[in-house]
Amino acid sequence: MLALFDAFDDATRELMRSLETAGIAFTPVVVHYDGELPEGALCPFAVYTGLERHGEPLFFNEVPVPQWCEIRQGQEVFAEVLREGSTIGRIHYEPNSFRQVESVEWLMPGGAPSHTDHYDRYGNRYATTYRSAGVAYQTVYRGPGEWQIEVHHPTRAVTMQSARGRLAFESLTDFVSFFLDDQGIDDDRVLINSLSYPLFVMRQRAQAPNTTLFWQEPGTGPLPGNMVLELEGPRALERIVFLDEGQQRDVAAQHPATGVELAYLSHLGQFADTRDPEPRRAFILTNSDDIPGLVELLEAFPDVTFSVAALTMMSEKLMDLRRTHANLILIPTINHRGIRDELDRASVYLDINAGAHVLDVVKAAYHLDLVVLALAAHAKAPHHSRVVTTVDEVAALLARVVTSPEGRRLVLDELHRQHGPLSAPEDYRRLLGRG
Repeated sequence: MLALFDAFDDATRELMRSLETAGIAFTPVVVHYDGELPEGALCPFAVYTGLERHGEPLFFNEVPVPQWCEIRQGQEVFAEVLREGSTIGRIHYEPNSFRQVESVEWLMPGGAPSHTDHYDRYGNRYATTYRSAGVAYQTVYRGPGEWQIEVHHPTRAVTMQSARGRLAFESLTDFVSFFLDDQGIDDDRVLINSLSYPLFVMRQRAQAPNTTLFWQEPGTGPLPGNMVLELEGPRALERIVFLDEGQQRDVAAQHPATGVELAYLSHLGQFADTRDPEPRRAFILTNSDDIPGLVELLEAFPDVTFSVAALTMMSEKLMDLRRTHANLILIPTINHRGIRDELDRASVYLDINAGAHVLDVVKAAYHLDLVVLALAAHAKAPHHSRVVTTVDEVAALLARVVTSPEGRRLVLDELHRQHGPLSAPEDYRRLLGRG
C-alpha cells in the first residue's frame, strides 16, 4: 500500500504510528520536504538531490556567515547576523526547540528580505528561497546528489537539472506522479491524509477510486470543497476514515447517497503504559507568567503539588507566588530531560497558561497518559485535551482525578473516548487489509 502524505507533520506521525501498530504494510512517500523524514520514507526532493539524513540539527552559533560577521542572540525569538553593527540576516528556529536552526533570512540594505536558506534536522542546508519585493518567486533544492530542483512559485512549475539534462513539469502534481513511476512504486491501493497534493496526484492517476483518506482535521466549519467533490462524484476516494465519530455521522447525514465509504477509527499505539505517576501532582510548562486559575487551584488543592516549569528564567510574579504557596514548585531553565521527568511524575497536565505551546508538551502529556485539562481560551491542542471554559470546571475535574484511582481512570477514559470509541489493531486490518 502506498501512503502518500503532503508533509511529515504531527498528523502524519500519528497515522504512521497507528498503521505500524496495526501491522499494516505501507510505503510512505512525503510530497514536501520540510527538514525531516521518518525512517524508510521517500520524498522526491530528498531522493533526487541526494540529501543525507544523518547528523545533528544546526545550533544558532554554527550557521555559516560571511567573513567579519558576528551572530548575536538578544531578547527576540530569532538571532541576528551583524556586520559592522548592521543586521544582514536573521536566524529563525525550529518550533518547540532550543535555538535549533530552521532557516536564515538574508536581508538587503534597507532591511528587505533577499533570500532564505532552509536547514533540516540533520544540519544540511537543503534549499534556498529567493524573493523579489518581499514575495517568494523560486525555491531551489540542492544536495550532494545529481539533481538540482527548482520550484517556480507563481506558476508552480518544477524543473530538475543535472549534467545529463533537464526535466520540466507543469506542476508539483506532475512531478510527484513522475517520481512514483520513476521509483516503481505501486499505487493500486493508496492511503492519504490530505486533500491537497496527495489527492491531486491520485485524481490524476487513479483509473477508478482506490484511495482511502484519513481525515484528521477538527470537526468545525463546512466541509472542504475537494471533499464535497469526491463525495458527490468520487474519482480517487473509495473511503474516508474519520478520527471523530461525530464527524462521520454528520457527513453521512449530509451526503446520504455518496458512493464513498464513510468509516471511523481512532488512533492506535497512543498511550504509554510504563509510568508510575504521583496521583496528586500536576504539571504546567509555560513561557509566560500569565497562568489564569493557578492561584485558585493552589488554594483549592493545598495537598496537590503543582509543578510549573519554563525553558527560561521566571518572573518575580511567579517567585512571589512560590513564597506564599508551599504546594507550588518552580523549575526555571528546565531542559528536555527535566521535562520528561516531570511528565513521568505528574498525573495531570494543566493547559491553562496564556502563552504559546512549548515543545508540543500538551500532545506529549496526552500520549504519556496524563489527564490533560485545558481552559478553552488557552487550549493549545484541543483534540488532545479535556477542554472546559472556566477555572471552576477545571477544579471539578481535578477533584475527581486526585480523589481516587477510580476517579482518575474515569476522567482519563472520558478524555480518550471524547471523539469516539477506541479502535483495536484488528479494526484497522479489517478495514484496510494487511497488504
